[in-house]
Amino acid sequence: MIKRICIQAGHWGKAGGGAPEEQANNKRIVDRVSFVLREKGFEVYQTDYYAFNDAKVTKVDYDLFLSCHCDMDYPDDGGSGFADFPEPRTDGATNESQRICKIINDTYFPEVKINYKSHSNKNTRFYYMWKYLTSKTPCVLLEMGQSIDTHDKVLLANTDLITTGIVKSICKAFSVSYEIVTPNPIPVDPHLAEIQSLKDEVARLNILIDQSKNDLLSLMAEKDSECQIKLMSYKNKIINFINTL
Repeated sequence: MIKRICIQAGHWGKAGGGAPEEQANNKRIVDRVSFVLREKGFEVYQTDYYAFNDAKVTKVDYDLFLSCHCDMDYPDDGGSGFADFPEPRTDGATNESQRICKIINDTYFPEVKINYKSHSNKNTRFYYMWKYLTSKTPCVLLEMGQSIDTHDKVLLANTDLITTGIVKSICKAFSVSYEIVTPNPIPVDPHLAEIQSLKDEVARLNILIDQSKNDLLSLMAEKDSECQIKLMSYKNKIINFINTL
């Protein structure tokens, strides 16, 4: 069954929303993540800050609602990020939300080399979107890294790196292969080429035989026509001779 993902570029579209440089990072990365997820076979709906006012978000049961953000800069921590889930008592799909959140934390941060450090707080546990989603929709908020931290800033600018980390996490959460599997080539019998060559030669000779048969029949028909004309001529001469007697 195709998995349905709704992915939000956090704060995108909201004037003055988010950490410095966050909106541009969120939109660029989410655009790419959505594209790659579709390549992997997911059904993806992409949204922005105003998702709460979109029935395609609020009225649909998704397999995951993922909101992507860039955290504030925490001094002297070397950069960090974390994924968080809603306050359990407010989440109808809390078991699945927590399961996916753990996979993202365990997969994304080692993949992109951004430090994992949870700064879970009321803004993530009670994120404004959680109350608008259906009770069956698991949801996770991902702080991908710190947008202006000197370490994270470089990594967040690498769209392919961050995209790979997020997509691998989602694929792992839903048991979807991230790697493109190339089937093993079928062994080729070295005599097959020779056999095929002989088959092609037989087919060519059959065509020549058919052409020769047609030519012979055509020639016979032509000669038969000549004979008929000559016989008719002789017949007419005999009749004329008899008539003169």
